[in-house]
Amino acid sequence: MRHSRTVIVRQAQARVGIKEESAAHHEIVDRYNAHKPLAFGYMTKYEDPWCATFISYLAIITGYTDIIPTECSCRRMIGLAGKMGIWQEDDSYVPRPGDIILYDWKDSGSGDDTGIPDHMGMVEKVTGGVITVIEGNHQDAVGRREIAVNGQYIRGYILPRYDEE
Repeated sequence: MRHSRTVIVRQAQARVGIKEESAAHHEIVDRYNAHKPLAFGYMTKYEDPWCATFISYLAIITGYTDIIPTECSCRRMIGLAGKMGIWQEDDSYVPRPGDIILYDWKDSGSGDDTGIPDHMGMVEKVTGGVITVIEGNHQDAVGRREIAVNGQYIRGYILPRYDEE
């Protein structure tokens, strides 16, 4: 199977606007919960934070679970990515579409952040030093955020090994 940045980014784009507690949101959670093995044996509830569940869902529906860990916890997602050799700690890394960004909202802005991650999303594009990210659980929906390359709050990146590389 080929793994394409374009395919997974298009899947994320197609879900922008899905609202929390909608039937489409329940489909994301249900599809994640149906995937085996279920990370740490925990079934995500509809009311749980769901940013990592959304990224896992994208990996599941594209068949990319061999290059993207599936997990409902940002912190544990870093651990799984580290075991796969695809965790990037350097905040100044310039991501590419399909990379996964993790944030730490308690980042002081001084040096590379090493705190506990709070949130994550899929990089859609990078233009002029600005990263556009598609995130589940962004203002209770699938939405977009912009953040500067090497901006405050960046915890690091998961770099799936897509075939284009």
